[in-house]
Amino acid sequence: MIAKAFQQFNYTSLIVSSILLIGLSYYYTTLDITWSFFESKILNGILVFGALMLSNYSIDTVTRQLTIERSNRNAYHLLLYPLVIFSFPLESIDMRFILGSAAIWSAWRNTRLFIETTNNQEKIKRLFDAVLLITISSVLILENIFILLVPIIILFVGNIKRDIKYFIIIIVTPIIIIPTINVILSFLKLDSKLFSSYLFDTSDQLEVSMVNDFGVQSSFWPLILVIVYFLIAVVIKLRKTVGFQRRLLDIIGVFFFFLFIIFFMVNQSISGSEFHYISLIIVYFIAQIFTKKINSIYVNLIFISLIVSTFTFKFII
Repeated sequence: MIAKAFQQFNYTSLIVSSILLIGLSYYYTTLDITWSFFESKILNGILVFGALMLSNYSIDTVTRQLTIERSNRNAYHLLLYPLVIFSFPLESIDMRFILGSAAIWSAWRNTRLFIETTNNQEKIKRLFDAVLLITISSVLILENIFILLVPIIILFVGNIKRDIKYFIIIIVTPIIIIPTINVILSFLKLDSKLFSSYLFDTSDQLEVSMVNDFGVQSSFWPLILVIVYFLIAVVIKLRKTVGFQRRLLDIIGVFFFFLFIIFFMVNQSISGSEFHYISLIIVYFIAQIFTKKINSIYVNLIFISLIVSTFTFKFII
C-alpha cells in the first residue's frame, strides 16, 4: 500500500506528504519552544511548516530531478522526509536550527543546479542564491558561514571552468550582507535575537548525552534505525555514482553527516532540532535504495519498520 501510493510523483504523493508535514508542524508547536521570533503557536507552526516544505522541495530536486535514474523516478523521498524528521529525538524546539537548516538545504539545491547547468548566467544566478542563503543562515548561527567552503572546494577540485565572478560572489556577498543586517538589527534593537554561536555558547557543557547508565536512550533508537538504512544507502550510492563532481558532493555530504551527528550527540544541551541539519543528507541517500527496481514488499518493510520504531519509542516505551 505504501509502495503503491508513492511509486510515482503525483498529486497523491505530494498531498499526503504535505499533510504529514502539517501534522509534524502541529506536533512541534506542542513542545517547548526555546527560541523563536514569535510567541504565538500558530505563527510558529506556520514558520515550521514553511521551513519543512522548503527543505522538502530541495530534497525533491536533488533526488528526483538530478540523481535518481530517470527511467525509474519515484516519490518515496516525499514519505521518507516526514518519517526521518519524526525519528529525531526532540526535547524542545529551537527555531534557529530548523530555519537555518532549511536555508542551507535550499542552498545545497542551488549548488547542485550550479553544477548541472552549462549556461554561465544561470551558474552565476544559482551560485549567488546559494551563497545568499548560506549567509542568511549564518545570521541565525554564525558557524553556518563555514559552509561557504563547499562551493569553494567544488570550484577548486571540480571540473568547472573557474570564473573570477564566482569567487567575487562567494567572498563579497557575506561581507556586504552580514554587516548590513547587523546594523539594521542593532538599530531595531533585535541583534540579541540573532548572530548566536552554537559552538561557543555551549562548548563548556560538552559531554556524551545520548548514553546513560543503561546504554543508548530509547528516544534515539528510531534515529539509529534511520542511520543504519543511511549507511547501507551510502555504500549503494557511492558504488554506482558516475561523474567526479556528483561523487564529490556525495562525499562532502557524508562528511558533514558524521561531523554534525558526532558534535550533536556529545553535546549535553542538545534540543533535537539540531538534527534537521542532516535531514536532507539522510533522505537523499536512503532514497537511493529505491532507485533500482525493488520488490514492493521490501519497500513496505522499510517504511513500516521506520513507522513502528518511531511510534513505539516515542509514545509507548
